[in-house]
Amino acid sequence: MTSPTDHGLEQDAITLGGINLAFWLASLGLGKTWPVDFIWSCFPPLLCLLIIVREPDTGVCERRIVGCTLVATWGFRLTHNFVSRGGVGHEDWRYSDMRRTFGRHFWWASLFSVFLGQAAFLFSACLSLYGVLCAPEPLTATDAAGAAVCFGAVLLEAASDLQMDAFVAARREHRTDATVIDRGLWMWSRHPNYLGELTWWWGLYLLGVPAAAPGWVVVGPVSMTFLFVCVSIKLMEDRQRGSKGEAWIKYTRAVPSPLLLVPPPINRRLGKWLHAAESGEAARSPLNG
Repeated sequence: MTSPTDHGLEQDAITLGGINLAFWLASLGLGKTWPVDFIWSCFPPLLCLLIIVREPDTGVCERRIVGCTLVATWGFRLTHNFVSRGGVGHEDWRYSDMRRTFGRHFWWASLFSVFLGQAAFLFSACLSLYGVLCAPEPLTATDAAGAAVCFGAVLLEAASDLQMDAFVAARREHRTDATVIDRGLWMWSRHPNYLGELTWWWGLYLLGVPAAAPGWVVVGPVSMTFLFVCVSIKLMEDRQRGSKGEAWIKYTRAVPSPLLLVPPPINRRLGKWLHAAESGEAARSPLNG
């Protein structure tokens, strides 16, 4: 059994904590928290390097090559997406909202609410990497499934982001009057990019971990599921509802699935059924009598 506690977990956690502290101090000088977004996409590849340098002779070479290639591809794409969208110098709206909420206390609160809070979720998900890179067991069908899930997740997230970028460009160039994206994967799910990111972490867990790691390592993808389903989606939906109003409500009726991919015809039927059910409940409400 390959436990992260046997392969330098404590010192890697301290390293991530140190990186967050350094980036937090940099954010104080910059007056914005955007440096934190680099940690999410760059720490997993760095962790792969740290593990391999520290233990060059453990693990299975083929699994290490597959794992490191997938992590590097995922990290490069995510970093490129952040930079190409103007992320450098731009503070994410979630952090700006926190800044307004905490007011003059944000400078110290951001260390916990923005940096270390995010780091806890990230490090828990990265626990899978110890099994991927250090497990002595030979490759199995689970490894193949994990690699396929990871690769598919990267493609899903990339396609979703490219379609959203094309829609934003069309709005900017006045080639569409739509306020909510109405094409591609975004008609299958309201958040296909989040689905891709969440699927990535489950794929990484599958990549050699179940047979070689203790059961508690599953806390990684489970915590990511909680983060996206219970926090990220709710924050994004509340923002979209507030800024786009009726257009967003119509979109949710056309695409009632917030995360899972559902074919558009089924989505539309499901949306009509849910809307009819809601209308019926409203009609029967004592407040309408």
